[in-house]
Amino acid sequence: MSDSLAVAVYGAAGALGKEVRVGLEGSELDIEKLVAVGGVASTADTIPWHGKQIAVIAPPELVPGSVDVAILAAPAHVAAAETARLRAHDVLVVDLSGGATIDGAPLPVVWPPVAREALERHPGGFALPCAAASTLAPVLAAITGTGLRGGQVDVVELAAATDAGQKGSEALSRQTVGLLSYQLVDAAPFSDSLAFNVLSLDADDDAARAARTEREVRELVPGVARCRATTLRIPVFLGTVVVVTARFPGQTPDAVAIAAALDEHPDLNLVEDTLSLRDAGDSDVVLVTQPVIDGDTVRVFAAADPLHRIGTRVAMTLELVANEDLW
Repeated sequence: MSDSLAVAVYGAAGALGKEVRVGLEGSELDIEKLVAVGGVASTADTIPWHGKQIAVIAPPELVPGSVDVAILAAPAHVAAAETARLRAHDVLVVDLSGGATIDGAPLPVVWPPVAREALERHPGGFALPCAAASTLAPVLAAITGTGLRGGQVDVVELAAATDAGQKGSEALSRQTVGLLSYQLVDAAPFSDSLAFNVLSLDADDDAARAARTEREVRELVPGVARCRATTLRIPVFLGTVVVVTARFPGQTPDAVAIAAALDEHPDLNLVEDTLSLRDAGDSDVVLVTQPVIDGDTVRVFAAADPLHRIGTRVAMTLELVANEDLW
């Protein structure tokens, strides 16, 4: 990788793209040029970058040979469509959508410091996990690090409005104001009004999210044999809460050892008192409760700001790639 970089950010004007840009601006990477790539849902003509406004272009306008790195903070179908032409020009692809493939295979998933081995052998790109998996991975890595194996994990993810992107938080704001004013509100982009409500996902969407979460968790944490997840949307603007129930058949989890492992993990902050989603805002780590042990089962609650964490982790991972000459 060259000393100075030209970086394209797909979805640069979106909620995740904004966090990626903030992470890149705060990093030690020498970014000579940033190319902001929008999408069909993007309404922004410009975005801020290092104190000035730069134009947002459509994907077909990007000249792949003009950039070194492409960060795909865009929908999975966009990532799937763009990866081949980016790789044809030897562009390093960083996929945040779960949709990019190289030679028909998903990109290897990394999440330093939980798992970074795939950086040593990536095929021209790598992926970072979704909101749920990035929150779960350090928790499960700490638990299985005490020697437990074959974990059968059940997860309930409580996702905030920004999980649906910038339009999600804007919709929640409009819905809240509208209902408080006794007005009819538009449910979009949700199935119903999210304000003052908890919503299930469409069955197909929930299944797709669950499949991605399980694949990424099992790739990041070898001690997990199965991970079943379901998602509910909650009427808050930022953050994610996961309720984790991990069963280890035939084994006896050690509460003291697990608490110590959670406390010592660099990607976690063990909370002694009440877990607050608000406290997780803009935090680089996952907040996790003391473990509750019931026979062969461990239960914890964890809260995080996944958009912020993924945005900063993109920059951290690219710094590793640059410093260790992994591309």
